[in-house]
Amino acid sequence: MTSSNSWVHCREWAGLIAAVALGPVFITLGYRAHLIFGASVGGWILLCALVVPIVSFFAERFKFLAWQVSIISIALSVIGDDIRHGANGNEFAPAFVLWAGGTLLSSPLPIYFVLKTLAVRQRYLVGGLIALAALFLWFGIKRITG
Repeated sequence: MTSSNSWVHCREWAGLIAAVALGPVFITLGYRAHLIFGASVGGWILLCALVVPIVSFFAERFKFLAWQVSIISIALSVIGDDIRHGANGNEFAPAFVLWAGGTLLSSPLPIYFVLKTLAVRQRYLVGGLIALAALFLWFGIKRITG
């Protein structure tokens, strides 16, 4: 194994580890900064729009996996924190909204990575399927949040 391959291998695993750690780190930093509602939502938006694409970029071959693991880690950390603080009720709706919203906010870079490897005809087909999935997620969020 050459040093270049070794570097790529380390970068892939570092990207996946960072993806898993993103949610708990986000919650911890939020508590340390004493963020409340509006500020934490702003932090969530910045996290999803800026940090998640960077983490998925570093995962090299596992870009798509790191992208979704990051979003799921964030959503589960927020839901886990809510449960820890005594939230009683159905946590499926907030989990879906956090996952779907995070997916939509962080999607441009991962979508670019998917589409750039395809032939022109395939890009239209896959792009249409991605747009359909984005509409599904958006309508799901709208239905849950009102």
